[in-house]
Amino acid sequence: MARRTLALVACLWLAASTAQAASKGFPLLDKDGATQGYAKVSLVKGTVGIKATLAPLPATIDTGTEQFEATIYKAYLVSSTNPAREIPVANLYPTSLSKVAAKAALKGDVSLLGLDKLVIVGFSEDGLLSFDVLTATLVAPAP
Repeated sequence: MARRTLALVACLWLAASTAQAASKGFPLLDKDGATQGYAKVSLVKGTVGIKATLAPLPATIDTGTEQFEATIYKAYLVSSTNPAREIPVANLYPTSLSKVAAKAALKGDVSLLGLDKLVIVGFSEDGLLSFDVLTATLVAPAP
């Protein structure tokens, strides 16, 4: 009886944690694979919501081969198969607590454009250097 109760509690906990993770949205991952926030994206509705943690500006960005100072963060919806397809979503400015939040309404269905990622890019002041600071892969949930 105790094993059945324990198994039932474990199943309920797993279902609740899966539902909570799905309600948060797609995880925004840094270059090391750590989750730094979430993006809620509906390509059919054309809506984007972002909540993440980013270093306050100006921020030192380490690309792995070089470092530069970013003075702005920009979020984009992009296609990984066609780099010419991108939609600017928002400029992001972290608070003193390193938090950013943004919402955007694209006012239309963009689901047929092949957009499959949301990226947050750090840009240098002159715009010559940039790096994808956070990336969310927009994967359709399993049926």
